[in-house]
Amino acid sequence: MVRVRVPASSANMGAGFDTLGIALNLYSVLEVSEIESGLEIITHTSGGTAHSDEKNLVYRAMKRVFDEVDYQPCGLYIKQESKIPMTRGLGSSSACIVGGMLGANVLSGRKLSYNEILNLATDMEGHPDNVGPALYGGLCISAKVGKRTVVKSTKLCNNLKFAVMIPDFFVATRKSRGALPDFVAMQDATANISSALMLYYSLVSGDFSELRYGVRDMLHQPYRKRYVDGFDDIVKKTYETGSLATYLSGSGPTIMSVIDGDSTDFSQNMEKFFRDNSHKWRCMILECDNVGSVVSEHKVN
Repeated sequence: MVRVRVPASSANMGAGFDTLGIALNLYSVLEVSEIESGLEIITHTSGGTAHSDEKNLVYRAMKRVFDEVDYQPCGLYIKQESKIPMTRGLGSSSACIVGGMLGANVLSGRKLSYNEILNLATDMEGHPDNVGPALYGGLCISAKVGKRTVVKSTKLCNNLKFAVMIPDFFVATRKSRGALPDFVAMQDATANISSALMLYYSLVSGDFSELRYGVRDMLHQPYRKRYVDGFDDIVKKTYETGSLATYLSGSGPTIMSVIDGDSTDFSQNMEKFFRDNSHKWRCMILECDNVGSVVSEHKVN
C-alpha cells in the first residue's frame, strides 16, 4: 500500500497570476494499492463530494501515469481523506492530481522523475501555480517553458501565519477564468510585475514593510471579486485587524491574509465580523508547508 500526503496550496497570491503559489499545512491523504480486480474508491472530502467511479480525479491522474509508462494494474483501491475544501481556491484538484500521480508512479515501479510528474500534472491541471507547491512545498515560482514546466521552491523561515477565510459557497474555476479580459493595458502589466517581485522579496527577506504593495493586482482580482459577495468590505476589515497583505486565493472565493506572529486576535476579530455582518465565512489559521508531498510504502497484513 502506498500512502501519499499532499498539502493545500494558495495560488496567484495577488500579483503573481499563474506564477506564484505557496503550500499550506492542510492536507489530502491518499492510500492506494493494486488489488486483484475492479476499482474500489472511498472518499472523505471537505466541502464537496468526490466521484467514486472512473470520473474520480485521483483515479484519472493515476491512469495518466499508467498510460505514460505503459503499465496496466489488475485493479485499484483508492482511499482519500482530504481536509482541503473543494472548489474554494486552495488547490484541492492539484492535490488530487499530484497525489494520484505519485501513488501511481510507485505502483508502476517509479519510472517517472518528479520533473516528469510535474509536467504531466501541469498538463492535466492547466497551469502550474498550485501543482508546484503541492509537489515541492514552500513558496514556488512556476513557469511554462515550451512543453516543459519549471518550478523553483523557496522554504520560508519566518513567523508568518496565513489566515484562510473560507465562505460557504464556491465559484467554478471555469466561470472565474471566463471573467478575465483577453488583453490588459501595458501599465497594468508593468504594475503587476513590480508587485509580484516585491511580494517575493518581502516573503523571502523577512522585510514585510511593502508586503501589502506586493499583493496589489491588476490582472485578475478586479474581475473575479465580483463573484465574492462582500469582498471589498472583508479585505478592508482584514487590514484594520492587522493583516500585512490580503488577496484572493487562486480563483477564489477564499480570501487569504498574511499575519506576522500571534494570529489569535485576528482570527477572533474576523469571526466576530462575519457573525455581525451575516457573512457565512470561517477563518482558519495555517502555516507554510516547506516539505511538499510525502510518499511512503506500507505492508498490508
